[in-house]
Amino acid sequence: MKKYILLLIGMITLGACEETVQLDLKNSEPIVVVEGLVTNELKNHYIKVSKSVNFYDSNNSTKITNAMVTVTDGEDAFNYVHNPNNKDDEQGTYYSAIPYAGQVGKTYTLNVVAEGKTYTAVDILHPVANIDSLTVRFDPDEFENPEEGMEDYYYEVLFYAHEPQETKDFYLFKFYRNDTLIYDTETDIYFSDDDLLGEEINGLPTASFYKIGDMAKVEMYSISNAGFIYYNDLVNLLNNDGGMFGSPPVNPRTNITGGALGFFQASSIVMDSILVKE
Repeated sequence: MKKYILLLIGMITLGACEETVQLDLKNSEPIVVVEGLVTNELKNHYIKVSKSVNFYDSNNSTKITNAMVTVTDGEDAFNYVHNPNNKDDEQGTYYSAIPYAGQVGKTYTLNVVAEGKTYTAVDILHPVANIDSLTVRFDPDEFENPEEGMEDYYYEVLFYAHEPQETKDFYLFKFYRNDTLIYDTETDIYFSDDDLLGEEINGLPTASFYKIGDMAKVEMYSISNAGFIYYNDLVNLLNNDGGMFGSPPVNPRTNITGGALGFFQASSIVMDSILVKE
C-alpha cells in the first residue's frame, strides 16, 4: 500500500494557546468562522469570515460581508478589503489592501469585528525547510487494478528534503496536479512534525498518481504548534464516523478568541514542481 505523509493523530505536543468549543449539533446557534493565512510571499493575503450552519443543515455557510479586518505585525498594520474584485465565489473573503510579505520570526495578530463582536488571533511565522528536489517514478503495480478513471496514472512523484533537527518544527503539505489540489481521499490533510519526517526525507511519495504530461507541484508550509493541534483535531473530526464507539464530535481547538471557530495561520512556504515524462 502506498505510503503517504500520514495524518498524525494523537502525537501532539501541548502548550499552545487553545480554546475548545463544543456544540449542540442539532440546535446550535450560528457561530462566526474565521479562516486566514499570511505567508512570506509578497501578495495580497486573505481572511475569510462566515457563519456556521447546524450539523444537519444542507445549506451553505452564510458569508459575512461587512466585517472590519486588520492584521498587525507589531510594527505595521494592514487593512483588509472585502472582495475587491467583486467575484461571486469570494463573498466573505477579505484581501489586504496592499501586498505585503510576512517575515520569519514575527508575530501576526488578526483582529476581526463582525456583527458587533471582536475576534482576535495570534500566530508566529516560523521558517520552513527547503525542498531539495522532486523526481518521478514509474509504478508498474498500478497496472494491476487501476481505479476507474485512473487507468493512465502510473507515475509517482517523490519528494526529497533536508529537515534541520535543531528546532521543533511542524509542517503542512499540499500536492497539485496541473494546479488542482489533490488528495488520496477527500478528508486527507497532510501534515507532520519533524520527529516523523526525520532529518533526511528521501523519496517520500506524494499524494495520488500522475500521467505523462501532468505538471506536479508540492507546497510545504511551516506551521506553529497551535496549527499542528488544529489540523490534528480537524482530521479527527472529518474522520469521525459517528458510530456508537466513536467519540462525540468536538470542534477543532483554535487560536481565535471571542468564541469564533476556524484558524489564523502564519507560514513560510516553499514549492517545487516537475513535469511528468518518460
